[in-house]
Amino acid sequence: MSQKLDLGARGEFACLLFDSTFKIVICNPENEDLLIGIIELLLPGKHIQNITFVNKERHGLVISEKNVTFDMLCKDKDTGEEFLVEVQNAPQDSYRDRMLSYATYPIREQLELKVKKLQETDEVNRMDYSLKPVYVLSFINFKLKHETLDAIEDGYVSRYELRNRHNAELMTPALNFVFVEMGRMELKSSDKEKCKTLLERFVFSLKYMHTFTTEPDGFQDELLKKLFHASRVANMTVTERENYQKAMRTEIDRYAELAYAHKEGHEEGHKQGLQEGRILTAKAMLADGIPAEKIMAYTGLTAEELESL
Repeated sequence: MSQKLDLGARGEFACLLFDSTFKIVICNPENEDLLIGIIELLLPGKHIQNITFVNKERHGLVISEKNVTFDMLCKDKDTGEEFLVEVQNAPQDSYRDRMLSYATYPIREQLELKVKKLQETDEVNRMDYSLKPVYVLSFINFKLKHETLDAIEDGYVSRYELRNRHNAELMTPALNFVFVEMGRMELKSSDKEKCKTLLERFVFSLKYMHTFTTEPDGFQDELLKKLFHASRVANMTVTERENYQKAMRTEIDRYAELAYAHKEGHEEGHKQGLQEGRILTAKAMLADGIPAEKIMAYTGLTAEELESL
């Protein structure tokens, strides 16, 4: 989290850099057409008629697994395809592995439902393992590490699926990942006129809209009109506004806690580094036969600490 967090410039537009706030604005049945537009933007060629927001709490398939709660999970009513949406503002270790683990739950649930159906008809030997595709759409305000920048499409998007490493033959369309790397946005909030494509204007809006007091000139795309309309705090219901403000206060508090922990960790690490340096110096001086009194004077170690060496 490199940028200062606040409730936005005069609270005109919501900050969509977190799961909780993104969910309030985007994962809202009243804004179904907005979410469909976002999915179709990130999955070219995909045409969705309507979606439904499914139960986000999924039970693990074995006793050792805890309940898994997704912030945003929706399904195409016509095709059965599922879209898991995740928003992350700060880097995390093994982030792609985390997304992979999340994606396994919708897939395994499909199989679990098929097994249950077969058991009801006593046809357990006729198991159908075909799967409806699952798409993980991840909006991240940082950069993923890539072997080469060829992995980045259109400046901001990296996409993954299961393919043969030799000839790129698709193994199965069941598992798909799309990472929108907002951290690659090098434009400043004042550079809106430099956005050239719809995707770039969309990423720019997600990253900076909470700093705006008005909709940017030139951002007249239908998708962006819907995005700014839904994100304008004044357009929210009283309950939505209260939930949004509560979510932002939670994120600000979390940021403050992380910043404090980082500061304390840095200071503690600095102290630890100094102590390790003193110990190494003392060991070298001991090896050279320098008297203990001089070693303590030069390093600041106590007699007890020196004795332990």
